[in-house]
Amino acid sequence: MRNIIIHQFNPDSDWVTIQVIDMFQDAHYMEVKTVDLAAYQDGELVQSAFPYLTPGQRELLVTGITDEMWDDMFGDLED
Repeated sequence: MRNIIIHQFNPDSDWVTIQVIDMFQDAHYMEVKTVDLAAYQDGELVQSAFPYLTPGQRELLVTGITDEMWDDMFGDLED
């Protein structure tokens, strides 16, 4: 699990903006439900905790690798 920083919290909302740092130290932001973030931090699998995120967003949360990085590293292996 990558370091996740709560970037914006509104106590009147069920959602929170989190900041995730990729392998190149670039910041990425996404909206997640507060209850789902707590479940993920307690050990819930990323695909179960955040089914509404894209596979690329979930990969970023787990490994710090963006879709672009993945394509740069492994894109030529497809076909």
